Amino acid sequence: MFNDLFRWCEDISQFATDRPINDISDEITKEVLVEGSCIHRSPYCDKTCFNIKLYKLYPNMLKRDIRIEKAWQALTPENIHKNIANFFQRKRKQIKRIRFNTRGESLKDIADIYRVKAMCTAMPDTEWWLPTRAWSDPIMKVQIEQELMPLPNLALNASTDPSTTKEEWEMLNRDGWNIMFYGDDELNHDPATGKYMFQCPKTKKGMKGHCEICKGGCFSQTTIGKRRTIKLYQH
Repeated sequence: MFNDLFRWCEDISQFATDRPINDISDEITKEVLVEGSCIHRSPYCDKTCFNIKLYKLYPNMLKRDIRIEKAWQALTPENIHKNIANFFQRKRKQIKRIRFNTRGESLKDIADIYRVKAMCTAMPDTEWWLPTRAWSDPIMKVQIEQELMPLPNLALNASTDPSTTKEEWEMLNRDGWNIMFYGDDELNHDPATGKYMFQCPKTKKGMKGHCEICKGGCFSQTTIGKRRTIKLYQH
């Protein structure tokens, strides 16, 4: 199960998960085999998503994503607590940080919130990073704030882009979210607070693997306890 879910991502020097973007259907019967995860996506996501291009370049990714999503849906808090720590203990690489979803959305629904919570609590000495657009759903937002925000080893980032309104920026700041922005290399200040955004070294300078050792960006709330807005350069 976990072998299908987690892959070593050389680009960030961390294990990471993925999920399918859109529904994947049987080519002949048109039956939906697995549902897509990105139900909270923005208009900007629809215009620029690089994963759509990846599917065209690498059609076999669809088969992999079917396996991944079926494994994800089979997860329960009980089997996570029972098995996930042992799974990573068998890995030769030292596990310090894990990223949720380089592709797709980790928090599609309420059940996902409890899957993520179980992973973080089952491995309390590991730092987990989760960028999400689920904040745009009012019901999901409340549950995330109640269940996930208090976790000391989860770096939770509201994913924003040029289609995010100033009112939404203000709401996220007011409610204590760390914010991750992507999509406009000329925007350097938080539209709500006016504060200078932390510039992601990995995307700005092409520092491959830097995510594993970075202490100022996406993991800042787990390392120095400060809320922060992070700017990712287009890459």
